[in-house]
Amino acid sequence: MKLDYMQQPAVEAFGTMSYHCPEPIVLENGTKLYVVDGGAQEINKIEVAFRGGTFDEEKPMVGTLTSSMIVHGSKNYSSQEVAEKLDYYGSWFGSRCMDCHSLVSMHSLNRCFADTLPMFVDIIRNPVFPVKEYELLQGKMRSAYRTARRKVKYLANLEAARLFFGDEHPLACNVVDEHFDRLTIDDLKTFHSRFYRPANCTIILSGKITDKERELVMQLFGSLPEQRCSTPIAIPEEHRSERRFSIVDCKDAVQAGVTMMMPAIPRFHPDYIKLRVLVMALGGYFGSRLMSNVREDKGYTYGINASLLGRISGAHIVIGTECDNRYVGGVIKEMKYEIKRLVDELIPEEELAMVKSFIMSDLVKMFDTPFALASYIASTVFFGVSPDYFNRQVQEISTLTAHDLRDVARKYFDADDITVAVVSDRSKIEPTLSQL
Repeated sequence: MKLDYMQQPAVEAFGTMSYHCPEPIVLENGTKLYVVDGGAQEINKIEVAFRGGTFDEEKPMVGTLTSSMIVHGSKNYSSQEVAEKLDYYGSWFGSRCMDCHSLVSMHSLNRCFADTLPMFVDIIRNPVFPVKEYELLQGKMRSAYRTARRKVKYLANLEAARLFFGDEHPLACNVVDEHFDRLTIDDLKTFHSRFYRPANCTIILSGKITDKERELVMQLFGSLPEQRCSTPIAIPEEHRSERRFSIVDCKDAVQAGVTMMMPAIPRFHPDYIKLRVLVMALGGYFGSRLMSNVREDKGYTYGINASLLGRISGAHIVIGTECDNRYVGGVIKEMKYEIKRLVDELIPEEELAMVKSFIMSDLVKMFDTPFALASYIASTVFFGVSPDYFNRQVQEISTLTAHDLRDVARKYFDADDITVAVVSDRSKIEPTLSQL
């Protein structure tokens, strides 16, 4: 069939979509293994998630440093040997620390999997946290956070989180040099021994998976000794400030960082998916109301976005942007105006259809690759999402009406319950706030 490039292709609505999340294989030592087989390329990715993250830290940054250091050598492989073997076999490691979990991953060619997986397991099981690499990594992180603290957007997010969650909450932690000064390698070893255990982990193996890859993972991870049960989830207390507005004075700043936060409902709430669509309409894509108003119409900012962030213990809405000091008052005014408009007015059918189409297009991406499917399974582990969450999203979004969204806005969009943080030169932005 020859394509006619002068003829616009037909646009059709999405058909029925569904996904059945696979059941995990539970190994003898308590480790859970999910297998996502698919794709045409002879490659795979293995992700090992451990229950234990920043919410569990006795000292700030210990979980982050542990996950970053774990790939820098083990009992049987030096840091240099790890780097050389990864380069030789065309593989690479990744690691990160989240709220309640720590993740270590590896991409590998199937034909090299038998050579790389034993090293991967040894690194997870027997890290040595070498002093030289630890000092280098600490130096890089110190520098990164010093740079971040010079950015008004980072500081605005931090100040909003401090007011929203409380000074002592991990999500409001202002990482400074003193935090690194108080850490030792022994702290990292303690965190590792406490959380990086077989019964405390979930493995997701994805790619073009044959019996060979699956059995090798089951053999190497299933043989690890385990005597203790999994670690319960730690949920830190939130202490929201009564203050709803804060200015952090940043002398001579030429731009301002503006962040709003609103309380939301947890993922398991019946209204959560509707609220997600509503926040998407507000500021979740390029044609959203905030982008159309604040960027396209007013020209106050280059970009502005709104997100519904569902945590394992709850959720919150964040709206953030940067703008010239002259426009701070106008930006805040238009943010609140668009929130109120969703409460007072029905979304036009054409706009609603566009928002729903955008979200459905985003959901379809989950089927692009086995790695994308693995990411969905990971979300069921990291955020407590139910296995049928994808199917519920498709069903609810397809039947959603403008009246449903207005009802949700009236329930959860409260103009008097918004936390606003602004970071810039106070003397330059205060005159703009008179219009609020």
